[in-house]
Amino acid sequence: MSDPFGIIDGAKQVTKTLNESVKASEELSKAINGVLAVADKAAKERAESRKKSRIVSPDTTTIIEAVDEFQRLMLAKQSEEKIKEEITKKYGSKAWDEIQGIKARKQWEERQDKYLEQSDRRIMKSVMALCYIFSAWIAYEFTWGIWK
Repeated sequence: MSDPFGIIDGAKQVTKTLNESVKASEELSKAINGVLAVADKAAKERAESRKKSRIVSPDTTTIIEAVDEFQRLMLAKQSEEKIKEEITKKYGSKAWDEIQGIKARKQWEERQDKYLEQSDRRIMKSVMALCYIFSAWIAYEFTWGIWK
């Protein structure tokens, strides 16, 4: 029996298109899930390293490390005082004030860089989420929507 209107061929073509769109949406979903998994893994590793750096153990090594850090801080303060005296003697008190201004600016720049880095991460996550939503919408449209 022949098909004069091409209904069978049309149904085969629609089925083929639907299968291809389902495969494409699955591949896109896998790619997006892979990117999200890598981002999650990196975030978990950073969080874990931060937790490990803050863990206080009851053994004596913690006390020794605290004493070492205190000594480093005291050495830094003493060095800063010596440098202040030398700068003040050589260039005057205004020079030390300028150095403190430069130090404050550098600290502000570091905080600003960290904030911008976090902002960039938030934007990248938002873009990834939008891509996932858009790919889901395209898969829906090819599968059940108006483009089937």
